[in-house]
Amino acid sequence: MPLREYLRLLHVPTTSSLLAIALLGSASAPEFHVDRLPGLLLQLFLVGGVAANYFDELVGRPWHTTMPRTHLWAIGVTALAASSGLGLYFAATVALEYALFVALWAFFALAYDLELFHGWFHNTPALAVSWGSVCLGSSYLHSRTVTPYGLLLAAILGGIAGQGRDLYEDAKPYSKDGVTSSPASTKRAYTLLTISIACIDLIAVLMVAYRLTR
Repeated sequence: MPLREYLRLLHVPTTSSLLAIALLGSASAPEFHVDRLPGLLLQLFLVGGVAANYFDELVGRPWHTTMPRTHLWAIGVTALAASSGLGLYFAATVALEYALFVALWAFFALAYDLELFHGWFHNTPALAVSWGSVCLGSSYLHSRTVTPYGLLLAAILGGIAGQGRDLYEDAKPYSKDGVTSSPASTKRAYTLLTISIACIDLIAVLMVAYRLTR
C-alpha cells in the first residue's frame, strides 16, 4: 500500500485554505497573540486536514484508496482526539468558551464527513457554517470576544468556502485523474479552484505578516 495514498487524503490544497481562514480570523482579531497561532493551526490541521478527510474516505471511497478501513478509522479518531485535546487545553488556559468551537468542529468532522443523520449535514450550507466558524473561533482564541466585523468576515469566508465546495465537486474528477479524459468544464473548475486557493493563502499570509509588524 503506497505512502502516497495516506498523503493524498490530506488534500493539501483544500487543507491549506482551511488554515488560511484560521489565519485570516486570527489576523483580524482585535488582539493578536502569535504564540497561540502554531497550536491553533495544528489543532485545525488535525481536525480538518486529517480526521475529516480520513472519515470522508470511509463513506463510499470517493478517492478510491486501498488502505484498510481500520487504518482510516484509527488515523481519523486519533487525529480528532488530539485536536480536541489541544482545543480543550486552549479552553482551559485562554477562554473556557472556546470549548464550544472545539465541540462544533469535532461535530462537523463526524457529521459532515461520515454523513451522519442521513447526510443532513453533508451539504454546502453546512460546510459554509463550519468553515465560517473556523474564522470566528480563531479570532475568539486571540481576543476572547466576538465583534460585528468578526461575524461579517466569518460569514463572507464561509460563503466563499461554500462556493469553493461547489467548485471542488466539479473539479474532483480532474483532480483524481489529471488526464485528458476529463471534460473541459472540469478542467476549468480545477484551474479556478487552484487559483482561488492560492489567492486566499497569499492574502492570509500577508495579513498575518502585517499584524506581526504592527
